[in-house]
Amino acid sequence: MNIKEEIKEQLNKRTLLLDGAMGTMLQAYGLKSGECSEQWNISHPQVVQKIHQEYIKAGADITLTNTFGANRIKLKSFGREDDILKINKIAVSIAKGVIDKEGSLEKRIFIAGSVGPTGKILEPYGDLKVSEVYRNYKEQAVILEKAGVDLIILETFYDLEEIKIALKAVKENTDLMVIASMTFDKNLKTIYGVDPERAVMVLENEGADGVGANCGTGPEVLYKVLKIMKKASKTYLIVEPNAGMPELIKDKVVYPASLKIMADYTEKFVKLGLNLIGGCCGTTPSHIKAMSDKIKN
Repeated sequence: MNIKEEIKEQLNKRTLLLDGAMGTMLQAYGLKSGECSEQWNISHPQVVQKIHQEYIKAGADITLTNTFGANRIKLKSFGREDDILKINKIAVSIAKGVIDKEGSLEKRIFIAGSVGPTGKILEPYGDLKVSEVYRNYKEQAVILEKAGVDLIILETFYDLEEIKIALKAVKENTDLMVIASMTFDKNLKTIYGVDPERAVMVLENEGADGVGANCGTGPEVLYKVLKIMKKASKTYLIVEPNAGMPELIKDKVVYPASLKIMADYTEKFVKLGLNLIGGCCGTTPSHIKAMSDKIKN
């Protein structure tokens, strides 16, 4: 059985739990605002390793690599584009090392390559060429597949055109399963005005193995988004809410959603029939543990 079939077999049996935030965890360990978090794979591998360890101990079935912004266009804004191969390869090898140590015979843990948007605006509104975007995602996806990820999760996209190109690049240049997730606001649309039904229809048409929503807001808004998606979708569904909407308290960014809120929403998501549930910004290993306990029960 190949890896794609193995993941699908698991998804057909049960809800799989993804891990939680990488960026906010790195900040807790000292990552400065405006610093390239993916560069920490090279400079602080033991920190990235510790975060993976904590999430896997908390019960995650799938761990996401620290590669969200590790595409050439995004890395270029930090002057780190020459490190693209190293950053992505080390990210996967750190996750693999942790799984080899923490995984057990009873439980298979998968590695998802996290792939995020370029942060630039595509033509005709911006100056980023479609061909350049395609090359950008093809390059990262090929590196991640060679390094040994089990699937790719495209996450936190708000431009439907960009995620379509990313999806096409991954599908045409790798054999990996690809999940495509977008970010929605309180008005249940992306900042580009894409609604959940349109996202599902377009992405499934383009061959996404799974679709869903992450980041942006807390679980209550994403529950509404996923309810709409559930009606429109014929494939696997993913949700990764933030731990609520971030608030600034005494110069510190605080995410208000308690462990209980995240666990209660996990139950709602399972009852809705979602296949992959995880956490985005502000979620910690404690949130994932609470969510894992809820899924087990």
